[in-house]
Amino acid sequence: MKKTINLLLAICCCLSVATAQIYTQKYRPQFHFSPISGWIGDPTGAIRFQDTYRLFWWGQATSDDLVFWDDKGWAMAGDDGSFIYFTGSVVVDADNTGGFGTATDTALVAVYTMHNKATGIQSQGISTSLNYDQFQYYPGNPVIPSTSTDFRDPQVIWHPETNRWVMVITRPIERAIEIYTSDNLVDWIYVSKFEKTGAQKEVWEVPDLFQLPLDGDSSNLKWVMTCGMGPNRTQYWVGDFDGTHFTMDSVSEAYLRHGAGIEGVLFEDWENGYNDWTATGNAFGANPAQGAIGGQQDVTGYLGNYLVNTYLNGDVSTGTLTSPAFQISHPFINFLISGGSQFFNTEIRLMVNGQVVRRTQGYNSERLRWDGWDVSDLMGQPATIVIVDNATSGWGHINVDNIYFSDVKFATQTEHAYWADWGTDFYAAKSFKDYDHAENRMVWLAWMNNWSYANSINTAWGNSTAHSLPRELKLVSSPSQGYRLIQTPIPALKKLRQDSVSIGITQVQNSQPLTQFKPPRNTYEMEATFMVNPGSGQDFGFNLCVKDARKLVLGYDEKTSEVYLNRTSANDIFIPNFNTEMRMPVVRDSQLTFHIFVDQLSVEVFVNGGEDVMTALVFPAEDALGIELFSKNATTTMTELKAWELQSIWGVNPTPAEEISGFDNEIDIFPNPVQTTLHFKAVFSEKQAFSVVDSAGLVVKSGTILPGQRSISVEDLGSGMYFLKMGNRVVKFVKK
Repeated sequence: MKKTINLLLAICCCLSVATAQIYTQKYRPQFHFSPISGWIGDPTGAIRFQDTYRLFWWGQATSDDLVFWDDKGWAMAGDDGSFIYFTGSVVVDADNTGGFGTATDTALVAVYTMHNKATGIQSQGISTSLNYDQFQYYPGNPVIPSTSTDFRDPQVIWHPETNRWVMVITRPIERAIEIYTSDNLVDWIYVSKFEKTGAQKEVWEVPDLFQLPLDGDSSNLKWVMTCGMGPNRTQYWVGDFDGTHFTMDSVSEAYLRHGAGIEGVLFEDWENGYNDWTATGNAFGANPAQGAIGGQQDVTGYLGNYLVNTYLNGDVSTGTLTSPAFQISHPFINFLISGGSQFFNTEIRLMVNGQVVRRTQGYNSERLRWDGWDVSDLMGQPATIVIVDNATSGWGHINVDNIYFSDVKFATQTEHAYWADWGTDFYAAKSFKDYDHAENRMVWLAWMNNWSYANSINTAWGNSTAHSLPRELKLVSSPSQGYRLIQTPIPALKKLRQDSVSIGITQVQNSQPLTQFKPPRNTYEMEATFMVNPGSGQDFGFNLCVKDARKLVLGYDEKTSEVYLNRTSANDIFIPNFNTEMRMPVVRDSQLTFHIFVDQLSVEVFVNGGEDVMTALVFPAEDALGIELFSKNATTTMTELKAWELQSIWGVNPTPAEEISGFDNEIDIFPNPVQTTLHFKAVFSEKQAFSVVDSAGLVVKSGTILPGQRSISVEDLGSGMYFLKMGNRVVKFVKK
């Protein structure tokens, strides 16, 4: 019996080592889920059942805690190979409504889009499972036939009030979410459609529907509808759902349709005509427009019922619309704009002393989005605003609405909507449906990628990245938006923390290295709080993944009250359309808190307790490990910082050195970085066994140093970061 146990232990150890080695590739995330190999896209079929979390893509992974995952491999079987499995969901049919279960086994039913390889037609199918590893294709598919190439991503929930299944599914081109119901998961009936509200510039995909208590009050539950808006954003709506129709409530309606709560002084919204504005030419007509005019494409994103739209009689009409004079009293002028992008000819202008001092064009779209000007240098000046249409060719018109004078900048280049994440890489978020009903919380995660460049990313394990951290969701009241979706990392992630580093009050000036925290790889967590001094123009934050001139910049701009993430100089590889800066407006306060997770190829930033969130991919060099504090324009007080290295969920160590507590000067080496030969400053009187370990924890070279030997050749090593280990002494070096 003892030999059997020892053999099993040996096998388990070998499997553990093998698994760890699989997850050592360059950029492989160490505490986010990614597949062993191959593509991972939208999170699909996220459920909790029998104390197990299940996540599909249509591979499957399982977890006890949403932290450590077991990759189960491809889950679908029995189909004829004529289609591709697209995004969908998985349900637990506890009452055996579909007849797929047995007296002893509850069926899991996967519901998904069948994308026909030959025709591109998208219909909806199901597969069933009793063993929960493999799902068998249902021979009666499709359960919702279709002739459309844009009809996808079913999310199915059980609605106890009506005692039936409910499906939300998108019509992407129509910017619509359709609702179907079923008694048995096979026969579906269309019942309603939610459409054309919120952001509509890009297609709608991957919807979800769930309930959250408002402000923690379990007696006041609100329904939240979400969808992905390609290529990478996730938006949401708040309201009521009766099992058939989703409708926004009055608070959500007031913000999304009328702009209630937007910070600033409303200068003009044209709800009562042109008022004292002066029109010339024939582009404006006697009254503002109510949406599209004539044969114009659908115009969306304006607030209220009216807007300025110069498409009157088509693009050939021209003219100007000039505001009454006003004194510039706020540092920002914000507005909604769309239409043509013709410089000088289709634009909104700010005039001071008869001169054009600011100008903005449309962007060849009928979807209005937020833009605006920093006019802090013009405070107190008399001014007018002129809307100009001097164009007569295609896109020779302009749309403008809701001009605000404000102390904050919200020229976000986005449509007016509820946004879940302001980064470039949080898409197709899906919530975990808890069929155990054991947890009083809602958790979701998303695909960390962006269709603008997803197919250009080639990691060592496939054309793939990872899913985001699981996040707990809360819905709170907000004076500026009506509602705000709060997202915080699940508490179970804390079990990954290694010894903490704590730093007290620190005055930050210019740029200074964070010498107290030096993680051996980019897998760590930090929480930091900074004091904000109103009117100071502070610009402070962190430079992450620093190597020479390369860095990922995370900062807060006090002047605009925006958090920004700039990855334009952070990456060690070239990806088209990738090097961008992201900005998100945050509520002004006397302090600002960053909660940061860095994991090899990603950064997730939770600001002020998850009120605002930003998620982005980044591909730094493996030895780009520097962390710096910075503050520009004014000194900033950091009141507290805590930081932790995070252990790998795959059993991968940054070095093989549990015993390492620092670098021993007894084996100082030079040069560092090194090109071909590692030289020792000390002479060893006895032979020394050594090993060289790469940043993933793998031994890549080993041998013995003889008495008097003063060097080791490392010419055979590739460029990167390494650790030279002799007994329990270790020194880090970099190979060029």
